[in-house]
Order: sequence, then C-alpha cells, then structure tokens
Amino acid sequence: MEKDRLPHWDLSEIYPSPESGEFKADLKKVYELRDEIMENLEDFSIKKLIDLLNDAASLCSNLSAYSSALLSTDTSNSTYLKAVGETEDAEIAYEEAYQAFIRSASKRSDEFSSEDLEDYKLFLSEIITLSTHQMSDAEERLASQFLKVSASSWERLQEAITSSASDDGKTLIELRALASHPDREVRKDAYLREKAILKEHETALAYSLNGVKGTTLLLEERRGWRMPLDRSLFLSRISDKALSALISAIEEKIPMFRRYLNVKASLLGLDKLSWYDVIAPVGRNGRMYSFSEAKDIIISSYSAFSPEMGAFVEGAFDNNWIDAEPRKGKVGGAYDTSFKKAGVSRVLLNYDYTYEGVSTLAHELGHAYHDSVVMDLPMLLSDYPMTLAETASIFGETIVFTEVLKTLSRDERLPVIEQFVSSANQTCLDILSRFYFESSVFERRRDGELSAADFSALMLSAQERTYGDAVRDKHEYMWAMKSHYYSESFSFYNYPYAFGQLFALALFARKDSVKDFPSEYRALLRRTGIDDAKTVASLAGCDIEDRSFWLSGLTVIEDYVKELETWL
Repeated sequence: MEKDRLPHWDLSEIYPSPESGEFKADLKKVYELRDEIMENLEDFSIKKLIDLLNDAASLCSNLSAYSSALLSTDTSNSTYLKAVGETEDAEIAYEEAYQAFIRSASKRSDEFSSEDLEDYKLFLSEIITLSTHQMSDAEERLASQFLKVSASSWERLQEAITSSASDDGKTLIELRALASHPDREVRKDAYLREKAILKEHETALAYSLNGVKGTTLLLEERRGWRMPLDRSLFLSRISDKALSALISAIEEKIPMFRRYLNVKASLLGLDKLSWYDVIAPVGRNGRMYSFSEAKDIIISSYSAFSPEMGAFVEGAFDNNWIDAEPRKGKVGGAYDTSFKKAGVSRVLLNYDYTYEGVSTLAHELGHAYHDSVVMDLPMLLSDYPMTLAETASIFGETIVFTEVLKTLSRDERLPVIEQFVSSANQTCLDILSRFYFESSVFERRRDGELSAADFSALMLSAQERTYGDAVRDKHEYMWAMKSHYYSESFSFYNYPYAFGQLFALALFARKDSVKDFPSEYRALLRRTGIDDAKTVASLAGCDIEDRSFWLSGLTVIEDYVKELETWL
C-alpha cells in the first residue's frame, strides 16, 4: 500500500482569520445580543427572547468551534490561544443572558402554551426545572467568573501535565499511543513509564481532581441538586430508570466481556492479559488502507445504507472538511465540530492507515452527518445531549464495519472483528469501571479531600469490580490520565458513551426489519435536540427504560465474541 498525501482542512469559509473583521464583529455581536436580552427581559415576548438567545448561541458556537479548531492544529500558536480566550469571554456573556432568561421566563410560564413555542416544550419545561436550581443573580454571576479561574484552571492543570510530562523524551500521549503497539515488550515498557510519570505528578493531579470535584459538590449543593448524578441525568435528558436499565444490562454481561478478554489472551498466546494488552492488536494479517481507499470505503458503505448519507460524506471529502495528517503541534485523538452560523462541519483525526483509522474517520463523519440533519434548526433545538451525541457516529462506523467484513478473507476478518469488540469493551466494561470510580469519588469527597493514594485505591477497586481476574497488572492511575474526570460542567462524563454505543447497535440490529429505516433514522436524529432521549428512542419503537433494549445491543457484541472464539 502506497501512503498518499493526507489532507488538511480549509477553515476559510468560517472566518478569514481570528484577527479578521468578521471574527471581531461576531464577538461584538454576542455582547450586543446579551445586552438586548438583559434590557428587555420583561418587555419582549418569550419567543422574541428565545430568538435572540438562538442568535447569540449560534454565534458563540461558530466562534468557539473556529478558535478551538485552529488551536487543535497548532497548540502553541499565541494568536489562536488569544482567540480561544476571547470566545470563552463571549460565552460567559451569553451564559449571563441565558441565566437571566431562565429567571425571567420561569415567572411567565402562562405564555409557554403559545403555538409558536410548540417545538420548545421540553426546553421550556427544563427552564422551569433550572429555575429551581439557581442561586441569586449576584451569586450566579460570581459563580460564572469563579469557574473560569478555579475549576477551569484545575482542568487545564491536568491537561497541561498529561500533555507535556515525559520520560526520556516520550510524552504521556506518545506512551499511551504505544498501548496498541504489536510488540508486547514495547507496550509493557510504555505502561510502566506512563505509571511512573503519573506517580511523579500524582500530588498535583490529586489537588486538581479534588478542586474540580469539590467545586462541583459545593455549587450543585448550593443550587439544590441532591447529588451530581442528578444534574448529569438532567443534562443527558434521561431518567434514573433509564440509567439503571443501562447499567444493570452491562453488569449482566460482565461475564461475556471477561470471556472476550480471556479469548483475546489466548489469541495473543498469553495465559492472562495484563493492562498493557487490553487494546493490543490481534492477528498478523491486518490490511493497511490508503486515505483514498478509506474515502472509497466510507462513501460506498454509507451509500449502501442511504444514498443521501453517501452523498453527504462524499461532499465532506470533496470540500476539504477533513484534517487527517499527524504533525507537530496538532492534538491527538479525533473529533467532529460544527459551525452553526456557517452551516458546515469539520473533522479532525490523525490517520494511521490501519482499519482503526478508517473506522475513526467513519465515526467522526457520522457525527458530521448528524450535525447536517439538525443544522437548519435553531440552536436551542439542535443542541442534543451527550447520550444521543454518539448515536450517528457509532451507527456510521458500524455501517462501515459490516460492509468491510464482506470483502475480507477469514484471516483478514480476525483483526477487524477483534478491534470492533475491543472498542465495545472500552465503551461498556471500561466505562462501567469509570462510572463506579466517579460515584465513589463524589461519595468520599463530601467528607474531605482525598490523597493520590485514595484515588488510586478507588480506581483499582472499580477495575476489580469490572475486569476481575480477566486482567492483571491493572492501572491505578487512570484517574490521573482521563481528562473527563476533570470536567466541572458535566459530571459522569462516562455512561453517555455506553448509552451511545448500545443505542446505536440496537438501532442497527433492527434496520432490516423496517421498510424505510434510513428515513426513520434521519427523523430520529432530527428530534435529538427537541425531545428527551426516551421520546427520541420511541420514534424507532425502542424503550430505553427497559433492560431488554440494552441487552439487544449487547447481543450484537456477543455474537462477534462468539465468532472470535472460532479462532481458538
């Protein structure tokens, strides 16, 4: 396979530059809209105020996505750093107007039945709920300013340490990347060096996590939330019953995931996996894919499911939406981001010519397709929760996965199927361990600060509950490495991934039993920012509060575990 030139995205249609008149004008407009809202809270109709909020939110989305996209490809660029700071200030201004709207609108609920607010029923009901979880005006303004210099700083400290700390020239990010290296000695060495670096910085990271979780508990208690999970469920637009159904279904399948891990050990020629083997590649006949091959595979696979989806992803390739080349200064990982005002999206990844690279690209383009379905809706009706955010991405990569399997020989199927199950194991079993860990951290943090040793003990306990004896040499410092624990704005940044994985697989499992499933699927995506998750799922005849629904998604994974067992 000849490695072709990897594309860089084109952001010029968003703004000419972060110093351009267009960028500055949109920043200024956010403040003007904030002032207009604040000055007319009692005079304008609810619909008029919502329209202004939509305009301001759309601008903030455009500005934030643009500045963050620039910085993610050149993390040391001072101009881009300045632009990110400017957009964060604008977002604080928007948040001030939004909070003021909540306080005002909650007193005018008699206007909510207006016909022109039909699609805002859920949003307005959430306004009523939020109004009961607000501090005084002065306290909320102080909290917004406080969070920027407190919890945000703790979050950035963790990010700074984990992105720059190194051992013999190898950063933590580079060492983490070696977790999937085919040579076991390389993986083990990287694992030991990674833990040594994290131990060296454990005190600072423990203070950081204590700061974030302490701030969360303080503010959410002051706002009247019973516990952080309650606010998380509210933001996720799911009930406690739905989460319980999801968690209990995964717990029922813990033996299946452990069985898979034991199968993987055998396929790797090991008696038992160690932590540094969990995402190791399996099979020596894995194909390599040029970027042009990845493009053709994704377009043809999406088109086989829906010609409309195929045309969309083809346009993403043709219009330079994708930044795929790994290079100095560019962040690791992958993401999709949408630009509401511009009406377009962009995808970032670090393409490595493996099937996993193809799958990652298909995943992010699934996000972009979802964005396109809701792009013409007002911002407040297109901002879908995390629980539904992974639906289209995992559905997209599953489309590609099943189409690619049709073209592979038996030997070629092994690494592809194993990579699929490995990914599912991470989004179900590992996510369950993270959920256990964060639950225990909040419980303990109420009584005071935790030491690094406390965090490590809680992490090992959570991993023992999930991985059990299927994996030895576990990783007690994963609390220090995972940035999701350090988010004050959204606690339990874990279960939504399991939700998205199993929701998408359960949908995929029923696609052949519905006459025009692509249309049903698009209609479902269209409502993800308008309705709660239970209502959205019901559009496809699914009940997310029923364990059997989640088990149907887990059955898809188990079928591939059974196929892996045929190689033993």
